[in-house]
Amino acid sequence: MQRVFIGIPVDKRAQQQIDELLNPLKSSIQAVRWVPVQNRHLTLAFLGTRPASVIEKLTRSMDQAYQQETFFETGPANLKRFPGPSGNIIALVFKVDARLARLFQVTQEYLLGYDFDFKRTRFRPHITLGRMGTSPRLIKDINQQTDIKLQIGRIAFYQSTLTPSGSVYLALKETGLGNAG
Repeated sequence: MQRVFIGIPVDKRAQQQIDELLNPLKSSIQAVRWVPVQNRHLTLAFLGTRPASVIEKLTRSMDQAYQQETFFETGPANLKRFPGPSGNIIALVFKVDARLARLFQVTQEYLLGYDFDFKRTRFRPHITLGRMGTSPRLIKDINQQTDIKLQIGRIAFYQSTLTPSGSVYLALKETGLGNAG
């Protein structure tokens, strides 16, 4: 059994822009556990804990599921507390544009073919950057428009391993979208 999800890896340019945005925050806010660069992603579907046989079937058919989708860019994003103003997550939050909504829909259709049932229908695209400690109200409200755009050219099937120091993500399979730059 493995804990798994499908997501969009963050491209190098966006990673650099995120680092530049976070550097002043990291030195001024101490009560945040920052997400390691290699764990940054935008989740399309969290699948929970699944047997290896299901994961194998899903990763084998992943290329076919996304073959008609093409590279695109989305953004800009807002840096804010998530899921709301008093949330304990600091995230880059993106608007659901038509291309992102389409990718989410394709992901749901792909998983429905394997009898996954989604109770959550609202898509809230975001990249988690940090998690606040036990006193999130000590940290001021964060709401900042950025010029960060995410280049979407790959989809990854991730394994998530929980450790005492935080989650470790491993891409079990990646598939490129058409015309990826």
